[in-house]
Amino acid sequence: MPCSRSAALIALLTLFSGCAARPQPVLPVALEIPRAPAARPSEAQAEGNAASGGVVLVWGSARDGAPRTWHVAEGGAVIREEPGIVVATRRGEWQWEVREEQVATSACELGLGGMREPGEGTAIRGELVLRGKSERQEVITPPDGDESNEIHHTTALVGSVGPYLFIEERTYTDLCGAHGFEGVAFVAWDAEKGAAVDLLAEVSDAPALQSAAEVLLDQNEHDVEVAWRERDAPELVQVAPTYNARGALRLTAQLARAVCYACSDGEWSSYTRSAVVPIARTPARLAAWASPPPGVRAFLERTPGVRLGGWSRSGQEERADRAR
Repeated sequence: MPCSRSAALIALLTLFSGCAARPQPVLPVALEIPRAPAARPSEAQAEGNAASGGVVLVWGSARDGAPRTWHVAEGGAVIREEPGIVVATRRGEWQWEVREEQVATSACELGLGGMREPGEGTAIRGELVLRGKSERQEVITPPDGDESNEIHHTTALVGSVGPYLFIEERTYTDLCGAHGFEGVAFVAWDAEKGAAVDLLAEVSDAPALQSAAEVLLDQNEHDVEVAWRERDAPELVQVAPTYNARGALRLTAQLARAVCYACSDGEWSSYTRSAVVPIARTPARLAAWASPPPGVRAFLERTPGVRLGGWSRSGQEERADRAR
């Protein structure tokens, strides 16, 4: 029985001279199958990103003004949201906690032999608490009442840059003099190392900052302060972080100079007037956080109205240490 044409063709290709004795293998044909659209990451997937260090902790305030922390995935999606301020380091997440305590005060003698009974004394203790462990960092401690008849101590976390917290302390004291007075202190705290840092000493171009502050102060001061102005130049007293709408870091310097009590503007202590000027050069230890990661920018675009207070990410500090 004659071979078919197809069989003959197979025979020629295989160099055989007869009909094929066994069926030839069928070669697979590649078909182009349309791909399904990429699925949006689920919450479980986002949690997986967190475990791999891809999540950024962003804190700030929204319309109600209360501080909140958002756990944000690399694409800007919010994994979860919680009240309060939380900062991430290589060792874990630290919750910022404050509580008011009572401070002992003293009676004091008034003019003409009169006495005033001890007044009210309150103070704030500020701590960082490591989640999942009992470790605490005591950042702000209440002052002693000493001989104060009245004392009120407050603290405010004005912002953060990575693991660095920027804190302002205010203490009002009344010693039964002509009037009470308020003193202010600035603290820069490294949550990674659990210690304060002298950030003011790391700010460059201090003379330029002083000159810029003098211009602003001279515009707003009166002739009564000329004698004070000739005696003291503005002193750098605080550095504060701010962020623009896209999350880029901007630092400002507050400089104060001594004036009489009645001449104070109340922006720093009771015996100073102060001015705030921009810092052109970011201190080296903060440079790694000058520009936010894409996830922070995406979060801010998706969440209008949030006033950014700071952001941090586990592992980011390691790169900063290598850059120093």
